[in-house]
Amino acid sequence: MSNIKLLEAQWLADVKQAIAFAELSFGEDVVSTRNALYALWLTVDQSPGSIRDLFRQFKEEDLAKAGGDITAKELFTNLPLAVGSVAERTKLLYALAVRIRALEAALHEISGDEPVRHENQCLARYGEAEAFILLRNPRHRTAATKQSFRRRGLVSSRVFPREIKGYRVKLLLPDDPRGRKRAAARKELSFGAGLFADMTFDVGHDADGFFIRDVSIPDQIATIRGHIAVASSSDCHGIVYPELTITSSTLLEICNGIGTGEWVCDLSLLVAGSRHAEVGQQRFNICSILNGYGEEIAQHRKLLQYSDGKEVESIQLGDELQILVLPDAIFAFGICLDFCNTSEDPPYADLDVDYVLVPSCGNERTMSGHVRRSAEYMDKQKTRTLVVQQFYSEGATGDLPLGYVLARCDDVTIQVKDLEKRNPWEIYNI
Repeated sequence: MSNIKLLEAQWLADVKQAIAFAELSFGEDVVSTRNALYALWLTVDQSPGSIRDLFRQFKEEDLAKAGGDITAKELFTNLPLAVGSVAERTKLLYALAVRIRALEAALHEISGDEPVRHENQCLARYGEAEAFILLRNPRHRTAATKQSFRRRGLVSSRVFPREIKGYRVKLLLPDDPRGRKRAAARKELSFGAGLFADMTFDVGHDADGFFIRDVSIPDQIATIRGHIAVASSSDCHGIVYPELTITSSTLLEICNGIGTGEWVCDLSLLVAGSRHAEVGQQRFNICSILNGYGEEIAQHRKLLQYSDGKEVESIQLGDELQILVLPDAIFAFGICLDFCNTSEDPPYADLDVDYVLVPSCGNERTMSGHVRRSAEYMDKQKTRTLVVQQFYSEGATGDLPLGYVLARCDDVTIQVKDLEKRNPWEIYNI
């Protein structure tokens, strides 16, 4: 038997097991319904690519009608359990797709209106696998014929595996009254992007490589305070600053200024660049995410280590992916190489978020990687990207930009040269 035939046979066994689990789990209870939905979704998601790709041929109107018409008694009966031919595999996949749609609708129907404030409120389990199922429509994606399973297996929900490529996925579910107002008013999301003029690094070295001891930026605190005031008066959702431009002392001043009410701030979040900082005698490249009240609600620690070919970045690596769930959008975060590294396979393609926000530092080549990755994620799940990159290239001379800003909102071809910025502040609708 060929390897493909073995994979198909194994998948059929997986389907039978998932159906048995879902039938046993399904009921009036929210948790059991969520688990049943996850079991079927995961079984299709992990099917051989040659089978999963057949999903693209299903007409959206057929799936919607069949999912609405199937009764609870029919959910786990009369499935065409055969994979001997393309026609049989297609028939089985379609039957599973219909039941996934029906279970999704049932989960929405029996879930209450209570806000989700803890991961356990949306946790699903099947075997040893766990995931969070959020009952939230994608902001930029509508199910349509010819789309893949990842794009429209579910139409009004998101699945976030609890672990992706070894990284722990952590949901952040803060209260955001400002975001609720924007969501109710159907406001377009806008973000400020702040770059800094006349910036210099104080670079240190140890046995493990280089690190940034300090950053010198003239009038940085006053500049940031002005950015926050302008963004607030412009009804921005938030601000993103570049990698390695916000030191621990600067971060503390920002938190105090906003938290005491001395600074004008009406934002939902602030991505406070990043810094090299020690935690428990280990150094990390840390990006702090603040809410609009000056409180740190999350830290993203850089996942990949930069090397300039001579020295490496003297840091330990993060092991978590932070997913920020706000009333009007869902966000993921990365620091520079986490996102732009085209030599490896970062985890963002498996995150069904509306936006990835990326503080970065580097040159034209760095931004070229960001452009390529942003196009990939836009194509896969309509995920939009905002990269704010401070320019840095050792020994560079000439007419140099302050940095680059990539606000990927569509699949239009982007030239890196067009992303150069000489103005340190701009607002982008994303």
